[in-house]
Amino acid sequence: MLDCLLQLGAPQAWLDSISLRVVLLGAVRIVIILVLAALVLALVRRGTERWMSSVADLPATDPKRQRAVTLGNLLQSMAGYVVWAIAGIMVLSEVGLDIGALIATAGIAGLAVGFGAQTLVKDVIGGIFLLFDDILHVGDLVTISGHTGTIEEIGVRLIKLRKFDGELVMIPAGEVRTFGNKSVQWARAIVPVGLSYGQDIDDILPIMERVAGEWAAEHPDILLEESPQVQGLMDFGDSSVTARVVVRVQPGEQYAAERELRQCLKRTFDENGIEIPFPQRTAHVVQSEAPPRTPDADAASDPPAPSDSEESQ
Repeated sequence: MLDCLLQLGAPQAWLDSISLRVVLLGAVRIVIILVLAALVLALVRRGTERWMSSVADLPATDPKRQRAVTLGNLLQSMAGYVVWAIAGIMVLSEVGLDIGALIATAGIAGLAVGFGAQTLVKDVIGGIFLLFDDILHVGDLVTISGHTGTIEEIGVRLIKLRKFDGELVMIPAGEVRTFGNKSVQWARAIVPVGLSYGQDIDDILPIMERVAGEWAAEHPDILLEESPQVQGLMDFGDSSVTARVVVRVQPGEQYAAERELRQCLKRTFDENGIEIPFPQRTAHVVQSEAPPRTPDADAASDPPAPSDSEESQ
């Protein structure tokens, strides 16, 4: 009888052992999946931190440091979302849930979110390409969408532009199509000078060359060429002729150079009695004589004499 009970109970114990083994194997697979996900994230984090630490000694406005910090944080965030999403799907598969319907639902939901957030996605993609292209940097003087100012921050989605009057403009990266950067390679200081028509230009241009040369000798650290150029007459205006001084300088120094050159030229002009003209107009007054008066015209212009009836009244 005992033998029969043992024979009847053996299959049940065998089945229980199989179920336990399956559960244990599933648990081990889940643990392995989670460990591998954490390991991948640790490797990504270590690689990005090493990249950022390699440029940590550079100034905060250096393009390499900005790009490393921004893209390093972005890679860590994207890796976290992607790795944990894949690990979650694999864990659900090990539990025994049908992930086919889940993936289909997630695909439909992602498509709907993509249509709804296409502007956001466009801005993020545009910001990533701007960072990879390395064409904009913090501190650059740029003109974007009609706004001119200095870049204070370049993010994955937004570019923060500080205008001269202090206004902070937020520009989505996806809207950056055409822009100008005045802080790349070199800049040119341009100083137009209006000269009077009544003065001898041949005497004034050498004075301008001397003033520009003296200024260049005092600022060799910002010059990118040997000496400024005093170009001849560029335009005939209403009240003046225009000459100009041009010089290539380091990016960002052009405005200070223009101000100093104007000041030096004005001081020298005053010392030499050179006139800087102001707007003038010549007015021509035309007078026409009145035609001679004739007796007929005088009679026609005299008022009629009153009648007797009017006098009696």
